[in-house]
Amino acid sequence: MICESCGMPMEKPEDHGGGKEDNSWCKYCCKEDGSHKSKEEVREGVITFMMSEEGEKVFGKKFESREEAEKAADEHIAKMPAWKEETTEENKEEAEEKKEE
Repeated sequence: MICESCGMPMEKPEDHGGGKEDNSWCKYCCKEDGSHKSKEEVREGVITFMMSEEGEKVFGKKFESREEAEKAADEHIAKMPAWKEETTEENKEEAEEKKEE
């Protein structure tokens, strides 16, 4: 099972948010009690991870700047099931705003 929020593999019970195996979000995307963090908190965690040595191994790329990692994190998060609907709504709102301009 992978985290629906960030894509991290969850192989052990303690990998799941709150240590609850039925939680579809990982321990990094949840608060201690297993409740979900905000999208901004998750995004910040993904950016930090992408810029780490471990992130370089997982993503196969070293992000040279925070800006580059932010762009990659935004693209990655947009593909995650937890955020797909929200991302679609954001895209619709942006398109409407552009039409009005």
